[in-house]
This record gives sequence, structure tokens and C-alpha cells, in this order.
Amino acid sequence: MDLKNAQLKAGHSVATWQAYRGWMLRYRQARREKRCRDLQSYLDQLSTVERVNPKTVRHALNALKFYHEKVLGIEIPEKSLTLPRVNPHKNVPVWLTHEEAVDVIGRMRGLAQLQAEMLYGTGSRITALLTLRLKDIDLGPGLVVFRHDKGGKSRTVRIPASVMPRLTAHVAAMRLQWESDRRAGRSCPVDDPSLARKLGKQTGTLAWYWLFPSATVRGLERWHATDRAISSELKRAAEEAGITKRVSPHVFRHSNATALLERGENIRSIQEHLGHTHVETTEIYTHAAGTESLISPMDMAPPKRAESSTITPFRRMA
Repeated sequence: MDLKNAQLKAGHSVATWQAYRGWMLRYRQARREKRCRDLQSYLDQLSTVERVNPKTVRHALNALKFYHEKVLGIEIPEKSLTLPRVNPHKNVPVWLTHEEAVDVIGRMRGLAQLQAEMLYGTGSRITALLTLRLKDIDLGPGLVVFRHDKGGKSRTVRIPASVMPRLTAHVAAMRLQWESDRRAGRSCPVDDPSLARKLGKQTGTLAWYWLFPSATVRGLERWHATDRAISSELKRAAEEAGITKRVSPHVFRHSNATALLERGENIRSIQEHLGHTHVETTEIYTHAAGTESLISPMDMAPPKRAESSTITPFRRMA
């Protein structure tokens, strides 16, 4: 079994497959160039020679352990490898205030603006948004289903009412584009070969058409759009708005969670809303939201000064 099929069977996302593939190729090249003898020496090289972040080294281990066990059939015993220590303290995520998020989105143009509204409004990951099919959008009750998100989990989220008119118009436009593609014999493929065999010609139906299809076509296949357009447009809009924070499409997910916490929403509800497995992952946003309610001592009302009293000068005794 090759790496891609093994990951699809394990329920990994396309982004995870791409990351694992990258580590597999780098590891193979290092072995060919005899820069490492085995997996342990490769991990040592990453941490000592290349000075790779300890968290990144662990990501490499996860990818290469999967490659060895699922593709090569070589079992890697637990705790058989030595890894660099990871700082147990998590970094506070970058987020935009509600005013900043609305300002930036308002400055964005075209389809990227609708994508940004969906990201901020639903708290979704960019990959989950771009891989939506029309069947995942229920305009009646205003719901969107993110299927097989990170970790293979699925969740249902309410679509913001303010986005519904533009989303409805976009879905109507995609229906017309689907009709054009159908006449040309084009379809929207799926990654999983077993699912593709099961669906057959259903991948060419309206239900399986992408919500955000790519502008380019590969033969008779049309894949979903990438994040290049929204990333570029977001960067331009943030600079125009004078935002100095490092922004990416994922910043809207952080901003969604922080805004909900600031509004007083229950953290367990936010955990379910974001699809986090552990509440500890959600709690990291409390560090960001908690600072908003604190008042610096410098901004407190200054203490009243005591009125000066007349002091009788001290006289030297004769």
C-alpha cells in the first residue's frame, strides 16, 4: 500500500497527506545521500544540525512512523526513539478583534471576501471550507456540515445570517457552472479510491460539486480551489487596514473562538463548535480573551492627593 492510500484509509486530510509526503521525500533523500543511517539519526540531524523546532521534529516522527508502519510494514516500538524536549507552554494564538476582523473582511474583494466571512462566521479551518460540496450546505435552516475535518471528525455549524444572501447567490452561480461542466463531461473527483468506485458517476452530480471549485480544469476533472487567492487578498486587506499582526486564513478561526469567549459563551460549547477533542485545546483562547477584561493599574483612577497643610518652620532654640 502506498502512502496516500494508507492515509486515506486512516481518515487523514489532504493537508496531512501533503505534510507526511513531504517528510517521507526528505527522509528518503537524506538516506540516499547517506546523511543518516536510520530514523533516529535523521531525527538527531533535524534537531542538532538543522536546528529544527522540537515540535516540528515530533511532526516529522509522526509522519515517518506512519510511513514505516503502514507502508513499509516496519513496527516502531513505543519510546524506542529519543526526541528533543518540547516547551510545555503553548504560544498564545494570533487573533483579530471583532472590529479588526470586520474591517479587514470589508476591504477584501471577490470570492475571497465570502470565504473570509465563512471562516470568521463558522470558525472553520481553511481546508475544511475549501473542500465543501454543495450537498454540505443546507440553505433552508442555514447549516453547513464540515465532514472529515482534522482527525476525521465531522460537525454541523450554523451559517451566519449576515452571510446567507451572498452565499445563496454564490450557490446559484455554482449551479450554473455545474450545468456547464456537466455538458462538457467534467466531474469533481474524490481522493479516496474506494469511495470513488462506490460513487461512480455520482461525482458528476450537483450534490458533489464543489462549493469553491478551482478555476482550472485537469482534463475532465475539476478540483476545489486552493488557499492562494484568499491568502493573497487577506494580506493586501490587512496591510491596507494597518494591521501589523501576522495574518493568515487561520487567524479567523482564532478570532471566532476569542470573540465567543469574550461574549461569555460556555467553553464546552465552543469546544464542540470548533471540533476540539480536548477542552485544553480550547482553553488556550482564554489567555487571549482574559486580557481584554483586565484594567492596568496605570489606567485606574489616580488617588486623591492630600491637601497641603501649613507647616510651622522649625526654630533653633537659643
